[in-house]
Amino acid sequence: MRNNSVAFPLFGMAGSTFIPVFHFLYGEGITRYVAMILYTLVIVMDWIGGYRASKIDGSYASEYGIAGGFRTAFLLLMPAVGHLIDVILSMPGVAFGFLTVAFGQHIWKSMTANVIRAGWDKWVPEWAMVRVSDELDHKVARARERIKRKTDMLNDEDKGA
Repeated sequence: MRNNSVAFPLFGMAGSTFIPVFHFLYGEGITRYVAMILYTLVIVMDWIGGYRASKIDGSYASEYGIAGGFRTAFLLLMPAVGHLIDVILSMPGVAFGFLTVAFGQHIWKSMTANVIRAGWDKWVPEWAMVRVSDELDHKVARARERIKRKTDMLNDEDKGA
């Protein structure tokens, strides 16, 4: 039997820190937990699809990934803003729900477009492909632009060498 004398206190400290912070930012209740877990999972799946797509089409750039980290922090804070608005105005989760659904829909479109770009489109229903076609067009255009910038930069370095 392993000695868990270090692990249990660490889990306890993490939980005793995380739960009050979560309650302050997003509120209490099973609906809030499930909504934020779903919201976070869609963000993670967006990152996975986007990373894979950028590796496949050659548009991967670390600075774009770093900017994505700030975008993710922003996206995770928007439902918190909604909850705090609800607290200030004594509303029963209206702003939290609205902002979570509104931003969640955008993240879902981004994730679906990334999944298609990654070549996993056989698992995406036709109606979803139609719904995200504009997002897909924007992502492909941005990827082409990043590839062109990367190619131009490499050509400039070759000329200078």
